Amino acid sequence: MTSLELMTEEVQVWVASLEVNRRRYDELARLLPADERERAASLTAVASRRFVVARGILRQLLSGFTGTPPEKLEFSYGRSGKPGLVDRDNIHFNVSHSAELGLFAFAPDRPVGVDVENERPVRRLLDVAQRFMSEDELRALADTPPEERNSAFLKSWVIREACLKAEGKGVWDGKPGKLTHKLFAPRPNYIAAVAGPGSDWRLYTCAMKD
Repeated sequence: MTSLELMTEEVQVWVASLEVNRRRYDELARLLPADERERAASLTAVASRRFVVARGILRQLLSGFTGTPPEKLEFSYGRSGKPGLVDRDNIHFNVSHSAELGLFAFAPDRPVGVDVENERPVRRLLDVAQRFMSEDELRALADTPPEERNSAFLKSWVIREACLKAEGKGVWDGKPGKLTHKLFAPRPNYIAAVAGPGSDWRLYTCAMKD
């Protein structure tokens, strides 16, 4: 991949399809080390394929930013599984995928979190909301007209997930702190959010060729 550049006070989100042909899949699979191949092998067929593609794309993008060959990059993991680069504190990143779409967020000067959801009917929506959302979020959701409730839930969900991921937390870690977030639609029928500390950053989205 050609050289890529990150500017301070900037968050880049790269948007990529996880549906690739066999040649592209094999190219990406060759970039994964043994532990990532073992993780892929433990998943279902569909999840395994998407993990391989997403991790391969992540490695290629990180290689573009750092100049390190993608197969040579080493990851460390936080307590909730958020990856970071070993011996590098000048690039922060996060990944999310839903259905066949993957999002890859990068920032040079702050932690970043991203989440994407395919816009689909959520089963037992209010039950799910009661398990994870704050009282204020629940009240707002209950006051939303029924025909708009599904969309409102997904927007709240991606914001919450992006903020938690920026803090290195998991879905069970309670309410996130006060971070700046930005909502956007990476493709039709998808909703996404990216989050990070501070309010001085700009969001740039970049589309990878399918």
